Amino acid sequence: MYMKLLLAFMCMLMATSLFSGEEFDITPFEYKNQKKSAFNWEELSPSEFLSFKQWWIDTEVKEMTPDWEDSFRARKNREIVGRFLQCVGTCHIERGEGFFNPKFRSNIYESDEIQTIGESYAWVFLMDGTMVRLSPQSSVTVNELNIGTTENFINARINAGNVLWMSRLENYHQENNNRETDVLFFPLELYEANPAQDKKSYKEGDLLQLAEAKETTLNQTKRLNQLIEQNDYMSNEKKTFSILVLPNITLMGYSPVVELISIIGGKSYFKKRNFEEQELVVEAEDKESELHFQLRGYDNKELVNIDSTDWMEVDEKGKNVLKATDSSLLTMGGFITKRIPSILVARELLMQRYSPFVFQEEYERKSLAKKEGYRLWEKSEMDLRLEFVKEYFRRVETTNLLSTAHFTEKMRARGEQVPSTEYSTIYFKKALEELRKFDPYTEIMDMKEPLNSTSKILWKRKHGIR
Repeated sequence: MYMKLLLAFMCMLMATSLFSGEEFDITPFEYKNQKKSAFNWEELSPSEFLSFKQWWIDTEVKEMTPDWEDSFRARKNREIVGRFLQCVGTCHIERGEGFFNPKFRSNIYESDEIQTIGESYAWVFLMDGTMVRLSPQSSVTVNELNIGTTENFINARINAGNVLWMSRLENYHQENNNRETDVLFFPLELYEANPAQDKKSYKEGDLLQLAEAKETTLNQTKRLNQLIEQNDYMSNEKKTFSILVLPNITLMGYSPVVELISIIGGKSYFKKRNFEEQELVVEAEDKESELHFQLRGYDNKELVNIDSTDWMEVDEKGKNVLKATDSSLLTMGGFITKRIPSILVARELLMQRYSPFVFQEEYERKSLAKKEGYRLWEKSEMDLRLEFVKEYFRRVETTNLLSTAHFTEKMRARGEQVPSTEYSTIYFKKALEELRKFDPYTEIMDMKEPLNSTSKILWKRKHGIR
């Protein structure tokens, strides 16, 4: 009965449109790689789809919201937040109910969880130029990346482990020949980002020439500054506001550079990095990026500015922030990632290839959706979104902490052992060992007769030789 009424009503609408000269706009507002049909046919209920009553309710709602399809498609669309740069060991990207092992340039979508399994490490590139480094047994979920007319917005959760969140700054780097520190990832899978070896011709019998240091790192840093200069014209000083959520604290600010440690069921630690620690060239007008934190509590809306660049400790309940009493182990992460020009060269090269649309001066909403697959956020919309995210995660994470505390108390009352973890050498041991034994940029064939195969581009790419 309902089916006959529905068909009759649709025929009537079509006839009215044809004879009245009206035209239906059947062009859907589609995002890049999005299907033309807005229905999920696999999960659609036949009885609900053929229900005349439900159709009538849906029609009334759509009439009250003329742009309903735009909103519906925007909610269904999953935007690319970044791409995988490199993994040492075993890494997972959990998407939906499954996971896969990412490779170089694997897409990372909104709500994907990135994990490093065991003693594995990873570098991830985000579309605005932010670089994220995951130490062993770490997990990060990038919930969203929103492209705005005046600024961009990233919301991510640091689920566990040791994570370096390095936003892109437009400053140049100090040019020196000190060795790179995060050498665990050499050779980089992005071949063009590997340092070109400083080859010198030696005179026979001149032993002093053999003692001269090669300027490989210096040349790589100069190349990095050249790329930064090129990309600064593209980025147009457009900033990104980031909200980084940990179980017991939320950090937020424009272009933060911060190292984070989240211990499941335990304390959290964080350290803001200044210009000097990043070895940046600073002009008189340059100011350190502001970083704020928000503690837990249903009624706690206070944002506190972080001035200190010391390691800070957050208690398990998210109620207090104090200077860490013992930071000897914590500082190792900063030592490993102190000087990384090759990783940053890779960042600049990936920006040139994938990120020009992120920094446009002018946008057209439909063009951004169709060509790039992103929704455009107006300034007023972005402000409302920021306020919602702050409130939402504060309440959700507060509830999670209370539930965890109650569960822990019950376990202890039953005499059960409560599992706990602490920060240990597992987060940097392998990287430190690799740095200790790394012989910087030694040419494999230095002391041997050169072979014809070593001159082939395939062999050079395999060994990262430039």
